[in-house]
Amino acid sequence: MLLYFKIKAMKFHLPGLTLPLLAILFNAAVAQPISNKMFSFGSYGRVGAGFAPAIKGSIGKSLNLNGMGSTGGRMEEADYVEFAAALHFKPHDKAGDTTLVNVQARIAMYSSKGQLIGNVSSTNYGGIAFALPELYAEANHIRGSKWSAWVGAKFFRGQDIHIADLWYFDDHSTQGFGVSYANTTLSVLFPGIVDTASSVPPNFYVEIVDGVRRLGLRNRAMVVLEHTIFFNEKRQSIKLLGEYHRLADASSEDTSTATNYPAAYGWVLGAKHVVDIKTPIKGSFNQAAIRYGHGIANGNDGGNSKTWLTYGAPDLSANKFNRAYCLSLDEHLLLNLSPKYSLNGYAVYTQSHGASDSLNKAPDYFGREIFNRKTEYAIGVRNFWYVRNWFHLITELHYANRKDGDQASADMVKFSLVPTIVPTSEADPWARPHLRLIYSVAKYNQFATDNLYSPYLQEIGHKRWAHYIGVRAEWWLF
Repeated sequence: MLLYFKIKAMKFHLPGLTLPLLAILFNAAVAQPISNKMFSFGSYGRVGAGFAPAIKGSIGKSLNLNGMGSTGGRMEEADYVEFAAALHFKPHDKAGDTTLVNVQARIAMYSSKGQLIGNVSSTNYGGIAFALPELYAEANHIRGSKWSAWVGAKFFRGQDIHIADLWYFDDHSTQGFGVSYANTTLSVLFPGIVDTASSVPPNFYVEIVDGVRRLGLRNRAMVVLEHTIFFNEKRQSIKLLGEYHRLADASSEDTSTATNYPAAYGWVLGAKHVVDIKTPIKGSFNQAAIRYGHGIANGNDGGNSKTWLTYGAPDLSANKFNRAYCLSLDEHLLLNLSPKYSLNGYAVYTQSHGASDSLNKAPDYFGREIFNRKTEYAIGVRNFWYVRNWFHLITELHYANRKDGDQASADMVKFSLVPTIVPTSEADPWARPHLRLIYSVAKYNQFATDNLYSPYLQEIGHKRWAHYIGVRAEWWLF
């Protein structure tokens, strides 16, 4: 009634509208009750604390080589958490329609400055970052058929090498849409990159607006076709992968100028073989993959296998990436050899070259000198000794090697000893949560030492040996 009297006092009283207006205001003020039961929740995360004894006053730093991410072992990874929630819808025709309808969202939180939880916030030293890597709707087995469809942004990827945190073959996680029929999937994706400090040059151009030079984001479109062939009673499969990438013209104006670039293209071909291996305990497998990316689709760097993260320098004579390429080879093995022991190993190899002729560094579109060629490889193994169902003794041994340009190779050997409590009492490599006590020691070659080729060395200086001690937890529940 307060609103009624104010309107009347202002001589704008409209009796026919007063009650409907009050009803709208009242309804807007009442909270919408939630009573649906078609809801699920999941999470992945890791959290803990670590330090490097030789670095005074410093938290633990990654011992892995620069540019390789967690390839080389992930035990020193920093805090990270994801929360995923999904809504599930039932078809109207409950008796005859078996369509599975889901809408899922996932939020991720991390900090580039170390600590994520406790006495930190996004406004102080903690620098917490938030991301929304998933928000999509999907309909699976539409009306009981072999057809499915999805729209949005999702973790669109297959198997990973968990001990190296590497989604090695078919990580297409970005925004787009797709349809599938049985074992064949066709997707159209539109990845966006907004980090203008990145040395991924072809994704940007310079536009002139009112005489001011501004960075613009070029539109990349990807068409991805995947087909899986099962055989041997589905104990083996071969997945075939094809991708086509296109970057639009930077502008409709003259593309020969220094600030506008013509359309660019790229393609990817790959195959992955997966086989289940018979061992005393079920769950053993071997995965092997080969992938070749050409042109702007030659991405595979920083422990990331996304093909749209173009690597290397352009051919400035043509402002294109026609001669760029990347070859990736991957192997992933898990053997559950007895109720008391499992072995998980991997090997990865990547050779990449930009479009410039240079075998070392070359200028990108912004005139920055970046490496135009790299070769990297790593091999590692994790051993699980199930001392008790609730207590696992884990050890890891990794070797990593990276050669940028025509300089010498940097290499690292790392060993980790990880006594682990498993509260769910499962003698299984995938049992979670883990409560881990971690000790890692690494040795670098002379080139890595001299050039500070790891986050640890950049903190401590020119040392051949590195040490890390930490207590960390890892979990997942989906």
